Amino acid sequence: MGAAWKEEDEGGNRQAGASVTASAQPIVNVEVGCDQGYRELSLLAGGDDPGVPRHSGRQRNGERARAPNDSRIFASMTDPIAGQSAGQLASPPTLRPCLAHSPGSAKRITPAHEELLQKRVAAYVQRQSNPQHLRLQTVVNEKARRQPTGQHVNAPIKPYTLRDVVDPEGTAKHGEIIYIFRNTKTNQIIYSLQELLDNHHLDQLPFIGKHSKPPALRPDEWVPHCVVTFPTPAQGHNAYRKLREFRKLHETAWDKTNPEMISMDRKQRITKIMDQRANTSADLAEVLRIQEEHGIQAAEELLKREQKATAVLDKRWEQIDALANASLAKEKPTDNVKWLQGQIRSMDLKLKMKHHQSEADQKSLKATKEALETRLRKLQYAIRKAEQFKKIQDDLSKKAAPANEPGAEAKLDELRSQARVLEEALQNPDPTRSASDLEMDAQLLAQQQDEIATLEAAFDAKAQAESRDHYIARSVLPKGLKKPPVKPYTLNGVSVQWADMQDALYAAGQWPEPIEHEPLEINRARGETLLLSAEEFEIEKSNDVGRIMEVLQANKGLQSSHEAAPTLKSSIPTLLPVRNAFKSATA
Repeated sequence: MGAAWKEEDEGGNRQAGASVTASAQPIVNVEVGCDQGYRELSLLAGGDDPGVPRHSGRQRNGERARAPNDSRIFASMTDPIAGQSAGQLASPPTLRPCLAHSPGSAKRITPAHEELLQKRVAAYVQRQSNPQHLRLQTVVNEKARRQPTGQHVNAPIKPYTLRDVVDPEGTAKHGEIIYIFRNTKTNQIIYSLQELLDNHHLDQLPFIGKHSKPPALRPDEWVPHCVVTFPTPAQGHNAYRKLREFRKLHETAWDKTNPEMISMDRKQRITKIMDQRANTSADLAEVLRIQEEHGIQAAEELLKREQKATAVLDKRWEQIDALANASLAKEKPTDNVKWLQGQIRSMDLKLKMKHHQSEADQKSLKATKEALETRLRKLQYAIRKAEQFKKIQDDLSKKAAPANEPGAEAKLDELRSQARVLEEALQNPDPTRSASDLEMDAQLLAQQQDEIATLEAAFDAKAQAESRDHYIARSVLPKGLKKPPVKPYTLNGVSVQWADMQDALYAAGQWPEPIEHEPLEINRARGETLLLSAEEFEIEKSNDVGRIMEVLQANKGLQSSHEAAPTLKSSIPTLLPVRNAFKSATA
């Protein structure tokens, strides 16, 4: 089902036409399997507020949702899991049997409870429809901007943007995605790290003549050209900077790259310079080629650096182990820490003696003292590092104990799948489940997440203990090798999604082999959506609610509470007055 939306054209005028709604098929075939008393009765004790149905869809900035009976545009997009109705599922989800209530629990239900349950079912049907926008937004809405102090406006719902198409989960970091937009009239190109264009993006376009730089962004002129994804934010930022530099060269150094344009008419030359559609494909292919070469060189340098660091580590730890073992054996006087400390104190006293005040004696004593102090520092450093290394290895071994158990990897995979199922169930709760069941699921999910975190930490500790690659082991490296190296660029995971696949042919033969070209499915949501009018939407919604209520009533989940209360049996105890325990006795 869908919620009502106001659809406007680019100029702000409301579009005329019949009102439609985008919705999935009716939610039917809801079955409840209980013997006595049903889970839907316990729903009355908790759950979402039916008066304020939760909205899971998106709305353009500056727009408000209309009532379902308003004769305007409705929009909804069926989600494969949460947004799809039960009628569209291959096998309807079977509900888990619940514990039976007491025999008198059903008789306590009043018409108000039935009305409340009906509202909750209606809110559930509204949520299952997953209403969303079908129209892609490319420019920031002015009404969505932050208002001055003292002016309050309703916060608009997040619009449907390119990020929802490319990264629906929203897990990509800033810089991992580059959005490229094109002007439909002039073929000018704007690069952006955000999914919506703002007026500051116009600073990328140079002024080369009359009407060469638009004063403001028009949503009807700027459309998606392509979207490029990178494995790391650093690589995305590097590509973004190079793309802007190349585009700047095309727009300012055209007399050197294209000398034939000098003889063109001024107006024709300006039009030619503004058209960067073909240059964008060539620039993107060149940037990716440069990153591929840079990644190969960086990988070779990183390998050499790691080999050098490994050699230094082996040499330094060999020296540290030798000194630590010598301090324990104490075969030589210079291997004894206490003896060295005593000799240093003796040198201090000798330096103060009168018969050692000559320049030669002072120089000799100071050199001896300095050698003793150097030896003492080396021994103390070796002993301290050996103890630290032994301690951290023991800690990592204890922490990695769960990972060494048989079947630990299979257990981790199973816990991850179970946690994923529970998260989906909690994000879209079933209205026939009680609040206690949902709370129990939340507690179980938290417990599983703790177990997952413990196992992941155990596997990390196991890897560090086996490779001895931890901060204590690397603390003996020189300062130049302690700094973590920059991750080399790679084209594995780099994909280019085109709004028009023909644009990739402008750089045919120049693309690196690992690059994946995919179509940018902007209008995929329209093909998965059922359009209904406002009246049809209300009819389908009421039918769904009615079918669910019929199933609940057919299984005796609801019983009429209008029956008269049974009369009390007449007996002598019922005729006796009730004693008031708070009244003082009188004579």
